Amino acid sequence: MSPTDPNVPQTEVISSVAPDRIRSKSLRNLLGYWEAKENYLARLPARADLQPDEMVPFLPFVALINVQPGNPRFQFRLVGTGIVGSMGRETTNRPVDENLFGANAVVVENFFSIPLDTRGPAYAAGKYTVAPSGRMLGFETLLLPLSSDGTAIDMLLGGLVGERIQRDEQICGFQYDYYCPVMQTATR
Repeated sequence: MSPTDPNVPQTEVISSVAPDRIRSKSLRNLLGYWEAKENYLARLPARADLQPDEMVPFLPFVALINVQPGNPRFQFRLVGTGIVGSMGRETTNRPVDENLFGANAVVVENFFSIPLDTRGPAYAAGKYTVAPSGRMLGFETLLLPLSSDGTAIDMLLGGLVGERIQRDEQICGFQYDYYCPVMQTATR
């Protein structure tokens, strides 16, 4: 499936976004938490450096995504309850592929690759359509690189905040309005 497929909504790729443009307080707090860890450690944080008790205010909106070498291929390892509520389904232990994201899988994988390419945060905003109502709901998401050896990125710390879907609805399509790296702060 090509990113220029006429059945896939086009996404704007912009050069970067300032951290203060992130609307969600939970995502801004997640970014601040990751940056504090990175600055304190003087390297990319590892999964082992994250302490859930330090993340309580935004923990429901957090996901851990395994980065499998090769393509790369991504797989959700853990997904917070706030994300499940926004997406209307459990994605823990599911790969990011066409079975989960349909025709948008290529665009999602491109977004997920930004932290691997830049070794820094990536941000996206968009909307998803729910059936049977056809309502469009907004979301924003953040991805942060993690490295168990301080060098190779083997996991992403993700955050997603979106409007909750109703019990009788399911996501039938989505698109990123844009995605990009997050501007790095002066201390990085």
